[in-house]
Amino acid sequence: MKKGIELVEAENYEKLSEISAEAMVKCVKEKPNALFCLASGGSPTLAYKLFIERVIKENIDISKLRILKLDDWFGVEAEDPCTSEFYVRKNFLEPLSISAENYIGFNSGAEDGQSECKKIDEFLKEYGPIDLCILGLGKNGHLGLNEPREYLEPFSHVVKIDSKTKTHDMLKATNVSINYGITIGVSQIMASEKILFIVAGDEKTEAFNGFLEKKVRCSLPASILWLHPNTLCVFESRCK
Repeated sequence: MKKGIELVEAENYEKLSEISAEAMVKCVKEKPNALFCLASGGSPTLAYKLFIERVIKENIDISKLRILKLDDWFGVEAEDPCTSEFYVRKNFLEPLSISAENYIGFNSGAEDGQSECKKIDEFLKEYGPIDLCILGLGKNGHLGLNEPREYLEPFSHVVKIDSKTKTHDMLKATNVSINYGITIGVSQIMASEKILFIVAGDEKTEAFNGFLEKKVRCSLPASILWLHPNTLCVFESRCK
């Protein structure tokens, strides 16, 4: 039954990751050909590891599981260790031997960003909606790379990233100057059957407290999740 946002407080990162991994396992058991949309970064890393361990231990069939990459930096080669492409392959696709035909994502090194956006939009139009969209919370309240701004984009788009986003831990792994990102839009996120919103880390406290005000505003894109009918928000106690 859909019930809006369910807030679950976890005493630490390990417990948060266990709860998140369980949500992923539940989804794929209920729907073996589910479409997962994967975020990157520190928040979901342990959850992915625990999910993989559960898949192996319980011999869960993930041969039909489909994967969509949520976002990426734009203007940097996909092989760069700072990219979401590198992260998703290392932390999810390769450990589970996900086949190429079951994975799609933005090419961060593409010359034409609009073509990449069109590719993902057409994929979601034909094969969506997303069954489980896994999201983290940006330090500035962004969702995917939907940055705080005057308006929010409904569909995939290239976006200029702001100064707080440039302090992302993943960007510490590169010497390349990155000014743009590419991401699915808020309408595509909101069309997801279920959202797993993972909030971890001391640096998320300000943004998360803003989220908890339950006021939907473009200056805090994650606040739009209050309008989603089926979101599980798992957060560390230290984040509030």
